[in-house]
Formats: sequence, structure tokens, C-alpha cells
Amino acid sequence: MDVGKLKAFIVVAEELNFRRSAEILGMSQPPLTRLIASLEHELDTKLFERTTRRVRLTGAGVLLLREAREIASAISRIESDVRAVGKKTTGVLKIGFSRAAFMARFPAVIDEFQVRFPKITLDLREKTSKEIVKLVKNGCLDVGFVEGVISDPEIESHEVDSENLGVLLHKKHPLSTRKEIQLSDLKDDTIILHHRGEVEEWHDRVARLIKGMSRRPKIYVKGDGECCPILVATGRGVALTIAGSQNIASHHTRFVPIRDMFLPVRVFWKGENENPYLRTFVSFAMEKRSVLSRKTECLVLSKEKGVEPDC
Repeated sequence: MDVGKLKAFIVVAEELNFRRSAEILGMSQPPLTRLIASLEHELDTKLFERTTRRVRLTGAGVLLLREAREIASAISRIESDVRAVGKKTTGVLKIGFSRAAFMARFPAVIDEFQVRFPKITLDLREKTSKEIVKLVKNGCLDVGFVEGVISDPEIESHEVDSENLGVLLHKKHPLSTRKEIQLSDLKDDTIILHHRGEVEEWHDRVARLIKGMSRRPKIYVKGDGECCPILVATGRGVALTIAGSQNIASHHTRFVPIRDMFLPVRVFWKGENENPYLRTFVSFAMEKRSVLSRKTECLVLSKEKGVEPDC
């Protein structure tokens, strides 16, 4: 199915008249009829019910029209944004990110975007999730990268990553040799918790997890000058974190995933934002998610089959 067929289908579906549709498309009616017939053959279903008096959409046609409009709109927007980017020699995109999003794959997305679009300058700012949402809404930021879910009618968002939630342990901890653990396995440990004023959303998320445990572990709230990996490495406790934190952990610690616990990372923006580079960046981030999803699926399947991953 190509874009040309979809665009022709949209015209016919809206006009419900092959003669008028052919005139709009600048072609004669027979080729248009053959094009629609080809589309129906390709999809193995009827899209129109045709009699000598009228043309109307089938149920499948109604569904295709809705989806085709979205596809055509997205293509039109992408073409417009790419032209806008191509015409300008410089431009700025202001991006806010949370600490957890940074520890995920955010740096890789940024690095690769700058390689592909060197004319776009990225102004990067680390903030809390709540601060980023506020700054995006008032136009001080174009895009936000945060963990968790965003519920705001002014905000549009897409999930671009999903990080495995786990625990950072001292390498001599009894659980450090496990491939994965359950949260309840930490009942006899001391869990290191960020001060709420430092990272409010992460503090609250970890606190909720601890509250849900049938037997609650001890809590150590770290001070302003303290660092979680160092506290773990010196035996002060264990720290709930995401897989990406392994990049900043010391060789005295080990990250172990918690079974079936994942933290979504989302890219979001205000729908009214007219920065021509915004859609380019969002499309790129979504493209990277598709690549990552395929790689994750490959790794999972390789693990299940007990073979070396080829991805």
C-alpha cells in the first residue's frame, strides 16, 4: 500500500463520487477505478459498495478512512517540518529532562539527533518532572523527557523508552548474584531514599513501592552531599533505581532487575507549540524507540532460547 493510493482513496471516500474524485485528482475515471480496485485487492476486502445510483463506504472503508487521514496528516506535517528545517541554517530546540530520564537512553537519543541534524542547537536543562511540565506549558521549554505518566489536557506525549526498575547492591550482597529479584526480597535491607526536596517524583514513587510491601524494610534518607552509588558501595544500604544507572555505578556495586517492574520514559510537548524543529525531534525520538523495541525483543527472545543475541 503506497501513499498515492491512500490519498486517492481519501478523496473518493470523502466525495463518494468517482467522476468528481477523478477531476479533483486530475485524472480520468477509469484509472481511478482501477487504482481503488487494486487497493481493495491488496487489502483483500471491499472498501466501497457501488450501485448505479450511489457509492458508499463499507465498514472496512470507514476504518481505513480514519486511519488514512491520520497517515496523510502525519506525512504532510513531516514534509512541512523537513522543508522548514532545510531552509533555515540555524535553530534552537529547548529540551528539559529529569534525572531518571537522563539515566535511561536520553543521552543516546540526543547524541544521534545532533549528528543527523547538526544545524539544530539543543538547549538542554535538567529539572524535576513537575518543573518541566510547567515550563513546557508556559513555552519556556519546547520538549520534555520525564519518567512516568503525564495527565494534562494541554500536553501531547509518547512513550519513547521503558526502563527496567531494579536495585543497586553491593557486589558482596547475597542477592547480587541473582539474575532478577522480587521487591519482597529486600524486606531485611536498608533502602536508601532521596530527600523529597531533591527529586520529589522519584522519592514518592519509591515510597509508594515500599509502602506496598507486606514487611517494610528500614529507610535511610541520604543527605544533600551524599551519593547513592557511593552509599551502596560502602555498605550503607541498597538503592532502587533503573537499569541505566549502571553507567554511573562503581565496580563495587551491581544492578539486579526487579521482576516485572518497568518505568516508562515519555517525550512530551504542548500541542500549540509551533517550533518547526519540534515535530522533527519527536519523530526522531519515536524512530529510536522502534529500534530499541526491536533490540529489546531480540534480547528477550535470545535470553529465553539460551543463545547469544544477534542484534
